[in-house]
Amino acid sequence: MPSNTRDQFRAPIDTPETEVAPIALSGSAGAVGVSGGADGTAKSDVGGLIEPPESLNRNRAFNFLWVGETASQFGFQVAGLATSTTAIVVLHATEGQVGLLNGLQTLAFLLIGLPAGAWVDRWRKRRTMIVADLVRMVALASIPIAWAMDALTIYHMMIVVTVFGFGTVFFDVAYQSLVPSIVHNRQIGQANGRLEASFQVARVGGPGLAGWLIGVFSAPVTFGLTVGTLGFSAAAIASIPGTEPKPAAPKDTVLWHQVRDGISYVKNEPLLGPLFLCIACNALFGQGVFTLLPVLALRDMGLDAQTLGTLLSFGAVGGLIGAGINRRVVRRLGDGHTIAAFSIIASLVNFGLPFAAMAGAHGWIVLVCVGFVQSLFQTVYNIVQLSLRQRICPKPLLGRLNATFRFAVWGVMPIGSVSAGLLAGAIGVVPAMFVFLTGTLLASIAMTFTPVAKRNRIG
Repeated sequence: MPSNTRDQFRAPIDTPETEVAPIALSGSAGAVGVSGGADGTAKSDVGGLIEPPESLNRNRAFNFLWVGETASQFGFQVAGLATSTTAIVVLHATEGQVGLLNGLQTLAFLLIGLPAGAWVDRWRKRRTMIVADLVRMVALASIPIAWAMDALTIYHMMIVVTVFGFGTVFFDVAYQSLVPSIVHNRQIGQANGRLEASFQVARVGGPGLAGWLIGVFSAPVTFGLTVGTLGFSAAAIASIPGTEPKPAAPKDTVLWHQVRDGISYVKNEPLLGPLFLCIACNALFGQGVFTLLPVLALRDMGLDAQTLGTLLSFGAVGGLIGAGINRRVVRRLGDGHTIAAFSIIASLVNFGLPFAAMAGAHGWIVLVCVGFVQSLFQTVYNIVQLSLRQRICPKPLLGRLNATFRFAVWGVMPIGSVSAGLLAGAIGVVPAMFVFLTGTLLASIAMTFTPVAKRNRIG
Protein backbone atom coordinates (compact mmCIF):
# COMPACT_ATOMS: atom_id res chain seq x y z
CA MET A 1 0.00 0.00 0.00
CA PRO A 2 1.47 3.44 -0.88
CA SER A 3 2.85 5.28 2.12
CA ASN A 4 0.85 8.46 1.47
CA THR A 5 -2.39 6.47 1.62
CA ARG A 6 -1.34 4.70 4.78
CA ASP A 7 -0.44 7.99 6.47
CA GLN A 8 -3.83 9.37 5.58
CA PHE A 9 -5.42 6.83 7.90
CA ARG A 10 -2.95 7.18 10.75
CA ALA A 11 -4.11 9.00 13.88
CA PRO A 12 -1.72 10.65 16.36
CA ILE A 13 -1.20 8.57 19.47
CA ASP A 14 1.09 10.67 21.65
CA THR A 15 -0.79 13.94 21.47
CA PRO A 16 -4.12 14.75 23.15
CA GLU A 17 -7.05 13.47 21.15
CA THR A 18 -9.23 16.20 19.77
CA GLU A 19 -12.97 15.99 19.76
CA VAL A 20 -14.18 14.72 16.40
CA ALA A 21 -17.71 15.59 15.40
CA PRO A 22 -19.56 12.27 15.33
CA ILE A 23 -21.41 11.24 12.20
CA ALA A 24 -24.59 10.81 14.19
CA LEU A 25 -27.96 9.41 13.29
CA SER A 26 -30.29 12.29 12.61
CA GLY A 27 -32.96 12.60 15.23
CA SER A 28 -30.77 11.90 18.28
CA ALA A 29 -32.35 13.49 21.32
CA GLY A 30 -30.91 16.25 23.43
CA ALA A 31 -28.74 17.87 20.80
CA VAL A 32 -26.07 20.31 21.90
CA GLY A 33 -25.54 23.49 20.03
CA VAL A 34 -23.34 24.63 17.33
CA SER A 35 -25.75 26.15 14.85
CA GLY A 36 -29.48 25.96 15.36
CA GLY A 37 -31.84 24.15 13.06
CA ALA A 38 -35.37 25.18 12.18
CA ASP A 39 -36.76 22.90 14.85
CA GLY A 40 -34.51 24.31 17.55
CA THR A 41 -32.12 21.37 17.51
CA ALA A 42 -28.45 21.89 17.02
CA LYS A 43 -26.75 20.63 13.93
CA SER A 44 -23.16 19.72 13.33
CA ASP A 45 -21.25 20.80 10.28
CA VAL A 46 -20.88 17.19 9.11
CA GLY A 47 -23.58 16.77 6.54
CA GLY A 48 -26.11 18.77 8.61
CA LEU A 49 -26.55 15.90 11.06
CA ILE A 50 -27.57 16.32 14.67
CA GLU A 51 -24.89 16.10 17.37
CA PRO A 52 -25.26 13.51 20.15
CA PRO A 53 -26.22 14.89 23.57
CA GLU A 54 -23.62 15.43 26.26
CA SER A 55 -25.12 12.72 28.50
CA LEU A 56 -25.35 9.08 27.44
CA ASN A 57 -28.55 8.83 29.49
CA ARG A 58 -30.22 11.29 27.11
CA ASN A 59 -28.77 9.76 23.94
CA ARG A 60 -31.72 7.87 22.48
CA ALA A 61 -29.66 6.46 19.60
CA PHE A 62 -27.14 4.89 21.96
CA ASN A 63 -29.80 3.69 24.39
CA PHE A 64 -31.72 1.81 21.70
CA LEU A 65 -28.43 0.34 20.47
CA TRP A 66 -27.63 -0.65 24.06
CA VAL A 67 -31.00 -2.37 24.52
CA GLY A 68 -30.70 -4.22 21.20
CA GLU A 69 -27.15 -5.36 21.84
CA THR A 70 -28.09 -6.49 25.36
CA ALA A 71 -30.97 -8.62 24.06
CA SER A 72 -28.68 -10.12 21.42
CA GLN A 73 -26.03 -10.98 24.03
CA PHE A 74 -28.63 -12.52 26.33
CA GLY A 75 -29.86 -14.80 23.57
CA PHE A 76 -26.30 -15.67 22.64
CA GLN A 77 -25.53 -16.81 26.19
CA VAL A 78 -28.67 -18.94 26.39
CA ALA A 79 -27.94 -20.51 23.02
CA GLY A 80 -24.33 -21.23 24.01
CA LEU A 81 -25.22 -23.52 26.91
CA ALA A 82 -28.16 -25.02 24.99
CA THR A 83 -25.85 -25.89 22.07
CA SER A 84 -23.29 -27.68 24.23
CA THR A 85 -25.97 -29.48 26.25
CA THR A 86 -27.90 -30.59 23.17
CA ALA A 87 -24.74 -31.96 21.58
CA ILE A 88 -23.41 -33.70 24.70
CA VAL A 89 -26.60 -34.91 26.40
CA VAL A 90 -29.21 -35.24 23.63
CA LEU A 91 -27.07 -36.19 20.63
CA HIS A 92 -24.25 -37.90 22.60
CA ALA A 93 -21.53 -36.15 20.62
CA THR A 94 -17.89 -37.17 21.02
CA GLU A 95 -15.19 -34.74 22.23
CA GLY A 96 -14.07 -34.30 18.63
CA GLN A 97 -17.61 -33.46 17.49
CA VAL A 98 -18.04 -30.98 20.35
CA GLY A 99 -14.79 -29.32 19.33
CA LEU A 100 -15.89 -29.16 15.68
CA LEU A 101 -19.31 -27.79 16.68
CA ASN A 102 -17.69 -25.00 18.70
CA GLY A 103 -15.27 -24.31 15.87
CA LEU A 104 -18.05 -23.91 13.31
CA GLN A 105 -19.68 -21.22 15.46
CA THR A 106 -16.75 -18.92 14.72
CA LEU A 107 -15.72 -20.23 11.29
CA ALA A 108 -17.37 -17.25 9.60
CA PHE A 109 -14.88 -14.88 11.22
CA LEU A 110 -12.09 -16.83 9.58
CA LEU A 111 -13.78 -17.03 6.17
CA ILE A 112 -15.31 -13.55 5.78
CA GLY A 113 -14.10 -11.65 8.84
CA LEU A 114 -11.86 -9.31 6.85
CA PRO A 115 -14.13 -8.49 3.87
CA ALA A 116 -17.05 -8.07 6.29
CA GLY A 117 -15.35 -4.93 7.60
CA ALA A 118 -15.09 -3.45 4.12
CA TRP A 119 -18.73 -4.31 3.42
CA VAL A 120 -19.91 -2.80 6.71
CA ASP A 121 -17.99 0.41 5.96
CA ARG A 122 -20.08 0.66 2.76
CA TRP A 123 -23.44 -0.20 4.37
CA ARG A 124 -25.78 1.40 6.85
CA LYS A 125 -24.87 -0.11 10.22
CA ARG A 126 -28.40 -0.21 11.62
CA ARG A 127 -29.85 -2.08 8.65
CA THR A 128 -26.96 -4.55 8.74
CA MET A 129 -27.65 -5.40 12.41
CA ILE A 130 -31.36 -5.93 11.80
CA VAL A 131 -30.78 -8.30 8.89
CA ALA A 132 -28.16 -10.19 10.93
CA ASP A 133 -30.66 -10.68 13.77
CA LEU A 134 -33.35 -11.97 11.42
CA VAL A 135 -30.99 -14.46 9.76
CA ARG A 136 -29.91 -15.82 13.14
CA MET A 137 -33.53 -16.12 14.24
CA VAL A 138 -34.47 -18.29 11.27
CA ALA A 139 -31.44 -20.53 11.72
CA LEU A 140 -32.02 -21.18 15.43
CA ALA A 141 -35.76 -21.72 15.00
CA SER A 142 -35.01 -24.81 12.90
CA ILE A 143 -33.50 -26.67 15.89
CA PRO A 144 -36.65 -27.14 18.01
CA ILE A 145 -38.66 -27.83 14.85
CA ALA A 146 -36.26 -30.58 13.75
CA TRP A 147 -36.17 -32.01 17.29
CA ALA A 148 -39.99 -32.14 17.45
CA MET A 149 -39.97 -34.05 14.15
CA ASP A 150 -37.32 -36.45 15.54
CA ALA A 151 -34.99 -35.31 12.78
CA LEU A 152 -32.35 -33.38 14.75
CA THR A 153 -28.77 -34.55 14.14
CA ILE A 154 -25.33 -33.27 15.04
CA TYR A 155 -24.86 -32.30 11.39
CA HIS A 156 -28.02 -30.17 11.49
CA MET A 157 -26.59 -28.46 14.58
CA MET A 158 -23.33 -27.83 12.74
CA ILE A 159 -25.11 -26.15 9.83
CA VAL A 160 -27.17 -23.97 12.17
CA VAL A 161 -24.22 -22.74 14.25
CA THR A 162 -22.31 -21.98 11.05
CA VAL A 163 -25.14 -19.78 9.74
CA PHE A 164 -25.50 -18.21 13.18
CA GLY A 165 -21.80 -17.36 13.09
CA PHE A 166 -22.12 -15.59 9.74
CA GLY A 167 -24.88 -13.39 11.17
CA THR A 168 -22.82 -12.66 14.26
CA VAL A 169 -19.87 -11.45 12.14
CA PHE A 170 -21.91 -8.66 10.61
CA PHE A 171 -23.83 -7.78 13.79
CA ASP A 172 -20.69 -7.40 15.88
CA VAL A 173 -18.65 -5.45 13.34
CA ALA A 174 -21.60 -3.12 12.68
CA TYR A 175 -22.44 -2.30 16.31
CA GLN A 176 -18.81 -1.67 17.26
CA SER A 177 -18.46 0.63 14.24
CA LEU A 178 -21.67 2.48 15.09
CA VAL A 179 -20.71 3.44 18.66
CA PRO A 180 -18.13 6.16 17.80
CA SER A 181 -20.64 7.71 15.39
CA ILE A 182 -23.44 8.24 17.94
CA VAL A 183 -21.50 9.23 21.06
CA HIS A 184 -18.86 11.86 21.75
CA ASN A 185 -15.25 10.76 21.41
CA ARG A 186 -14.64 11.30 25.13
CA GLN A 187 -17.62 9.05 25.96
CA ILE A 188 -16.45 6.01 23.99
CA GLY A 189 -14.97 4.35 27.07
CA GLN A 190 -18.14 4.99 29.06
CA ALA A 191 -20.33 3.66 26.24
CA ASN A 192 -18.20 0.53 25.89
CA GLY A 193 -18.39 0.09 29.66
CA ARG A 194 -22.18 0.01 29.48
CA LEU A 195 -22.15 -2.40 26.55
CA GLU A 196 -19.68 -4.65 28.35
CA ALA A 197 -21.84 -4.46 31.50
CA SER A 198 -24.74 -5.74 29.39
CA PHE A 199 -22.59 -8.62 28.24
CA GLN A 200 -21.78 -9.45 31.84
CA VAL A 201 -25.45 -9.21 32.86
CA ALA A 202 -26.18 -11.67 30.05
CA ARG A 203 -23.40 -13.92 31.34
CA VAL A 204 -24.96 -13.77 34.80
CA GLY A 205 -28.55 -14.39 33.78
CA GLY A 206 -28.21 -16.27 30.50
CA PRO A 207 -26.62 -19.57 31.59
CA GLY A 208 -28.77 -19.78 34.73
CA LEU A 209 -31.94 -19.21 32.76
CA ALA A 210 -30.78 -21.64 30.08
CA GLY A 211 -30.05 -24.30 32.70
CA TRP A 212 -33.49 -23.83 34.27
CA LEU A 213 -35.23 -24.01 30.89
CA ILE A 214 -33.27 -27.12 29.93
CA GLY A 215 -34.28 -28.75 33.20
CA VAL A 216 -37.96 -27.86 32.88
CA PHE A 217 -38.34 -28.43 29.13
CA SER A 218 -35.37 -29.69 27.09
CA ALA A 219 -32.22 -28.32 25.54
CA PRO A 220 -33.62 -28.03 21.98
CA VAL A 221 -36.76 -26.20 23.16
CA THR A 222 -34.58 -23.65 24.96
CA PHE A 223 -33.51 -22.26 21.58
CA GLY A 224 -37.00 -20.76 21.35
CA LEU A 225 -35.99 -18.16 23.95
CA THR A 226 -33.01 -17.12 21.86
CA VAL A 227 -35.26 -16.64 18.85
CA GLY A 228 -37.40 -14.28 20.94
CA THR A 229 -34.45 -12.26 22.24
CA LEU A 230 -33.05 -11.82 18.72
CA GLY A 231 -36.46 -10.59 17.55
CA PHE A 232 -36.50 -8.07 20.41
CA SER A 233 -32.98 -7.00 19.47
CA ALA A 234 -34.01 -6.36 15.86
CA ALA A 235 -37.00 -4.29 17.03
CA ALA A 236 -34.81 -2.18 19.34
CA ILE A 237 -32.23 -1.50 16.64
CA ALA A 238 -35.01 -0.56 14.23
CA SER A 239 -36.26 1.96 16.82
CA ILE A 240 -33.04 4.01 16.75
CA PRO A 241 -34.36 7.47 15.81
CA GLY A 242 -33.69 9.25 12.56
CA THR A 243 -32.33 8.15 9.22
CA GLU A 244 -28.80 6.86 9.12
CA PRO A 245 -26.91 8.45 6.21
CA LYS A 246 -25.48 6.14 3.61
CA PRO A 247 -21.68 5.99 3.88
CA ALA A 248 -19.79 7.70 1.10
CA ALA A 249 -18.72 5.37 -1.67
CA PRO A 250 -15.00 4.52 -1.48
CA LYS A 251 -12.74 6.04 -4.10
CA ASP A 252 -11.27 2.61 -4.72
CA THR A 253 -14.16 0.19 -5.17
CA VAL A 254 -12.03 -2.96 -5.36
CA LEU A 255 -12.97 -4.99 -2.28
CA TRP A 256 -9.53 -6.46 -1.71
CA HIS A 257 -7.94 -3.00 -1.81
CA GLN A 258 -10.31 -1.82 0.94
CA VAL A 259 -9.57 -4.91 3.03
CA ARG A 260 -5.86 -4.26 2.49
CA ASP A 261 -6.29 -0.69 3.76
CA GLY A 262 -7.65 -2.00 7.05
CA ILE A 263 -4.93 -4.63 7.42
CA SER A 264 -2.21 -2.12 6.54
CA TYR A 265 -3.53 0.35 9.08
CA VAL A 266 -3.40 -2.24 11.86
CA LYS A 267 -0.02 -3.55 10.71
CA ASN A 268 1.62 -0.13 10.59
CA GLU A 269 -0.07 1.50 13.59
CA PRO A 270 2.63 1.36 16.35
CA LEU A 271 0.18 0.46 19.10
CA LEU A 272 -2.24 -1.82 17.32
CA GLY A 273 0.08 -4.07 15.30
CA PRO A 274 1.83 -5.84 18.19
CA LEU A 275 -1.39 -5.87 20.23
CA PHE A 276 -3.15 -7.59 17.32
CA LEU A 277 -0.71 -10.53 17.38
CA CYS A 278 -0.96 -11.01 21.15
CA ILE A 279 -4.77 -10.91 21.11
CA ALA A 280 -4.90 -13.45 18.28
CA CYS A 281 -2.68 -15.92 20.17
CA ASN A 282 -4.63 -15.39 23.38
CA ALA A 283 -7.91 -16.07 21.58
CA LEU A 284 -6.56 -19.22 19.93
CA PHE A 285 -5.68 -20.87 23.23
CA GLY A 286 -8.55 -19.30 25.19
CA GLN A 287 -11.09 -20.88 22.86
CA GLY A 288 -9.59 -24.27 23.61
CA VAL A 289 -10.21 -23.70 27.31
CA PHE A 290 -13.77 -22.51 26.61
CA THR A 291 -14.48 -25.59 24.47
CA LEU A 292 -13.28 -28.03 27.14
CA LEU A 293 -15.06 -26.40 30.10
CA PRO A 294 -18.56 -27.89 29.44
CA VAL A 295 -17.02 -31.31 28.83
CA LEU A 296 -15.06 -31.02 32.09
CA ALA A 297 -18.16 -29.98 34.05
CA LEU A 298 -20.83 -32.21 32.49
CA ARG A 299 -18.76 -35.38 32.09
CA ASP A 300 -15.73 -35.33 34.37
CA MET A 301 -17.42 -33.54 37.28
CA GLY A 302 -20.88 -35.07 36.72
CA LEU A 303 -22.77 -31.75 36.91
CA ASP A 304 -26.10 -31.30 35.16
CA ALA A 305 -26.91 -28.39 32.85
CA GLN A 306 -28.95 -26.56 35.49
CA THR A 307 -26.10 -26.64 38.00
CA LEU A 308 -23.50 -25.62 35.43
CA GLY A 309 -25.64 -22.70 34.25
CA THR A 310 -26.13 -21.48 37.80
CA LEU A 311 -22.41 -21.72 38.62
CA LEU A 312 -21.47 -19.83 35.47
CA SER A 313 -23.97 -17.12 36.41
CA PHE A 314 -22.49 -16.72 39.89
CA GLY A 315 -19.00 -16.54 38.46
CA ALA A 316 -19.95 -13.90 35.92
CA VAL A 317 -20.95 -11.45 38.67
CA GLY A 318 -17.27 -10.46 38.73
CA GLY A 319 -17.71 -9.12 35.21
CA LEU A 320 -20.39 -6.72 36.39
CA ILE A 321 -18.00 -5.36 38.99
CA GLY A 322 -15.27 -5.05 36.37
CA ALA A 323 -17.55 -3.06 34.07
CA GLY A 324 -18.28 -0.69 36.95
CA ILE A 325 -14.69 -0.07 38.03
CA ASN A 326 -12.86 0.05 34.70
CA ARG A 327 -12.75 3.86 34.53
CA ARG A 328 -11.27 4.12 38.03
CA VAL A 329 -8.67 1.48 37.20
CA VAL A 330 -7.59 3.33 34.05
CA ARG A 331 -7.36 6.63 35.93
CA ARG A 332 -4.96 5.00 38.36
CA LEU A 333 -2.91 2.72 36.08
CA GLY A 334 -3.30 4.17 32.59
CA ASP A 335 -4.74 2.24 29.68
CA GLY A 336 -1.55 0.45 28.56
CA HIS A 337 -0.62 -0.84 32.01
CA THR A 338 -4.22 -1.95 32.57
CA ILE A 339 -4.34 -3.94 29.32
CA ALA A 340 -1.10 -5.82 30.04
CA ALA A 341 -1.58 -6.47 33.77
CA PHE A 342 -5.24 -7.46 33.68
CA SER A 343 -4.72 -9.86 30.77
CA ILE A 344 -1.99 -11.70 32.68
CA ILE A 345 -4.05 -11.93 35.88
CA ALA A 346 -7.11 -13.22 34.00
CA SER A 347 -4.97 -15.94 32.37
CA LEU A 348 -3.38 -16.97 35.66
CA VAL A 349 -6.72 -17.27 37.45
CA ASN A 350 -8.03 -19.68 34.80
CA PHE A 351 -5.46 -22.26 35.89
CA GLY A 352 -7.89 -23.06 38.69
CA LEU A 353 -10.40 -24.58 36.27
CA PRO A 354 -8.85 -28.05 35.82
CA PHE A 355 -8.39 -28.30 39.59
CA ALA A 356 -12.18 -28.16 39.95
CA ALA A 357 -12.31 -31.73 38.61
CA MET A 358 -9.85 -32.77 41.32
CA ALA A 359 -11.70 -31.08 44.19
CA GLY A 360 -14.45 -33.68 44.51
CA ALA A 361 -17.62 -32.34 46.15
CA HIS A 362 -16.04 -28.90 46.46
CA GLY A 363 -15.39 -28.55 42.73
CA TRP A 364 -18.34 -26.20 42.28
CA ILE A 365 -16.75 -23.71 44.71
CA VAL A 366 -13.60 -23.66 42.59
CA LEU A 367 -15.63 -23.00 39.42
CA VAL A 368 -17.47 -20.07 41.02
CA CYS A 369 -14.34 -18.47 42.49
CA VAL A 370 -12.33 -18.82 39.29
CA GLY A 371 -15.22 -17.51 37.18
CA PHE A 372 -15.76 -14.51 39.47
CA VAL A 373 -12.14 -13.32 39.56
CA GLN A 374 -11.40 -14.12 35.91
CA SER A 375 -14.53 -12.31 34.71
CA LEU A 376 -13.62 -9.18 36.68
CA PHE A 377 -10.13 -8.85 35.20
CA GLN A 378 -11.10 -9.99 31.69
CA THR A 379 -13.93 -7.44 31.52
CA VAL A 380 -11.70 -4.50 32.43
CA TYR A 381 -9.14 -5.66 29.87
CA ASN A 382 -11.77 -6.01 27.13
CA ILE A 383 -13.25 -2.54 27.70
CA VAL A 384 -9.92 -0.74 27.80
CA GLN A 385 -8.36 -2.33 24.71
CA LEU A 386 -11.56 -1.89 22.65
CA SER A 387 -11.88 1.77 23.67
CA LEU A 388 -8.24 2.39 22.79
CA ARG A 389 -8.75 0.98 19.31
CA GLN A 390 -11.90 3.02 18.70
CA ARG A 391 -10.36 6.29 19.87
CA ILE A 392 -7.26 6.23 17.71
CA CYS A 393 -8.79 4.84 14.50
CA PRO A 394 -10.18 7.20 11.83
CA LYS A 395 -13.95 6.65 11.53
CA PRO A 396 -13.95 5.73 7.81
CA LEU A 397 -11.77 2.74 8.71
CA LEU A 398 -13.60 1.62 11.85
CA GLY A 399 -15.48 -1.22 10.19
CA ARG A 400 -12.29 -2.65 8.72
CA LEU A 401 -10.38 -2.13 11.97
CA ASN A 402 -13.04 -3.95 13.99
CA ALA A 403 -13.27 -6.70 11.38
CA THR A 404 -9.50 -7.15 11.38
CA PHE A 405 -9.44 -7.56 15.16
CA ARG A 406 -12.51 -9.77 15.06
CA PHE A 407 -10.68 -11.86 12.50
CA ALA A 408 -7.76 -12.14 14.93
CA VAL A 409 -9.95 -13.05 17.88
CA TRP A 410 -12.76 -15.09 16.36
CA GLY A 411 -11.07 -16.29 13.19
CA VAL A 412 -8.57 -18.42 15.10
CA MET A 413 -11.25 -19.85 17.39
CA PRO A 414 -12.22 -22.72 15.06
CA ILE A 415 -8.60 -23.85 15.16
CA GLY A 416 -8.60 -23.64 18.96
CA SER A 417 -11.90 -25.51 19.29
CA VAL A 418 -11.02 -28.36 16.94
CA SER A 419 -7.49 -28.68 18.37
CA ALA A 420 -8.88 -28.81 21.92
CA GLY A 421 -11.33 -31.57 21.03
CA LEU A 422 -8.68 -33.65 19.28
CA LEU A 423 -6.10 -33.16 22.04
CA ALA A 424 -8.63 -33.99 24.78
CA GLY A 425 -9.57 -37.17 22.95
CA ALA A 426 -5.89 -38.15 22.82
CA ILE A 427 -4.57 -37.21 26.29
CA GLY A 428 -7.67 -36.40 28.36
CA VAL A 429 -9.64 -33.25 29.16
CA VAL A 430 -7.62 -32.03 32.16
CA PRO A 431 -4.14 -32.37 30.57
CA ALA A 432 -5.41 -30.74 27.38
CA MET A 433 -6.83 -27.84 29.37
CA PHE A 434 -3.45 -27.25 31.02
CA VAL A 435 -1.83 -27.07 27.57
CA PHE A 436 -4.24 -24.40 26.37
CA LEU A 437 -4.08 -22.47 29.65
CA THR A 438 -0.31 -22.24 29.28
CA GLY A 439 -0.78 -20.83 25.78
CA THR A 440 -3.08 -18.05 27.04
CA LEU A 441 -0.62 -17.11 29.77
CA LEU A 442 2.33 -16.88 27.37
CA ALA A 443 0.29 -14.68 24.99
CA SER A 444 -0.66 -12.37 27.88
CA ILE A 445 2.94 -12.12 29.04
CA ALA A 446 3.94 -11.16 25.50
CA MET A 447 1.68 -8.10 25.79
CA THR A 448 4.06 -6.64 28.39
CA PHE A 449 6.70 -6.30 25.65
CA THR A 450 4.47 -4.33 23.25
CA PRO A 451 4.30 -0.51 22.93
CA VAL A 452 0.80 -0.66 24.45
CA ALA A 453 2.18 -1.84 27.79
CA LYS A 454 4.48 1.19 27.92
CA ARG A 455 1.62 3.60 27.33
CA ASN A 456 0.46 5.17 30.57
CA ARG A 457 -2.23 7.38 29.18
CA ILE A 458 -5.42 8.08 31.10
CA GLY A 459 -8.34 7.64 28.72
